[in-house]
Amino acid sequence: MKSIEVIAVIALVVEVGLMGLARFGTERRHWKHHLNRGPKPRTGDDVAHAPGILYGLAAVAVTVAAVAAPLEMSLSTVGTIAMFGVLLPAFAANSVMVLASRGRPEAVTRLQRWAAFAVAVGGGAVSVGLAI
Repeated sequence: MKSIEVIAVIALVVEVGLMGLARFGTERRHWKHHLNRGPKPRTGDDVAHAPGILYGLAAVAVTVAAVAAPLEMSLSTVGTIAMFGVLLPAFAANSVMVLASRGRPEAVTRLQRWAAFAVAVGGGAVSVGLAI
């Protein structure tokens, strides 16, 4: 196994972990509201509603990495790159913002937003290792 493949798998595990943590926090807030112990959950809590800029950053990063890497383009390769290179990094980056702001998109600071951008770009760039 090449080192880029190992890095891609580690990034995939980290992304799924981030999404799981954000989802757990969201469900906890929903459950507290259901038991009348907390405020109504916000619409920004959902990790699947990522802003378009995160998709764009991940798509650009995965495109640059795919052009630089020796890939054999087939339908399964494109599907793998689209799933693991665009969708998962964008969802993980949105999970960073949800975790940082507890579901309040207006409360995300500049540093937290840049951390989310870094997750989207980094996840997109190393995901090409899954298709090699």
